Amino acid sequence: MRPWHSVLLFLLLAGFVGPASAEDKKSVEVEIWAVRATTKNKEISKELRESKELHELVKVLKKQFKYTGFKLEKKIPRKKVELNKPWKVNLIGDYKVAFTPKARESKRIKYELVVTKRVKKKDKPVLKTTVTSKSGPWVPYGCGSLKGGDYLIMLVRVR
Repeated sequence: MRPWHSVLLFLLLAGFVGPASAEDKKSVEVEIWAVRATTKNKEISKELRESKELHELVKVLKKQFKYTGFKLEKKIPRKKVELNKPWKVNLIGDYKVAFTPKARESKRIKYELVVTKRVKKKDKPVLKTTVTSKSGPWVPYGCGSLKGGDYLIMLVRVR
């Protein structure tokens, strides 16, 4: 065995370097949360307060918009989604989202989001975007108005 082979073998066994599996490149793990933003109160859901990353994100949203309260309405569990295959899920109210991963390059993931709202028995697109984002951090998307003057914010995290 050549000297560099033994170093590579050691790194593989120690977990520092892993073989790039074909499955890792063919799918993306996604997590989606639906958050209700309001001006009626200043309450922030426990899950949003206790996560340092999400708490900082809420601070930024408060500064940029008129909303003072942020309630986590729905946590959609992590899901592994194959590239170029849409995953459709209900958010809250009349809103739905279709998440389609397009490409995975190193620590960046390209994906398409299509959010629709049910209006008069038809799904009307309210957001359609293709994004390339880092693997790991939450990304907020404004989706539209909810009853009572509140607003739907969707948080998306891909890995």
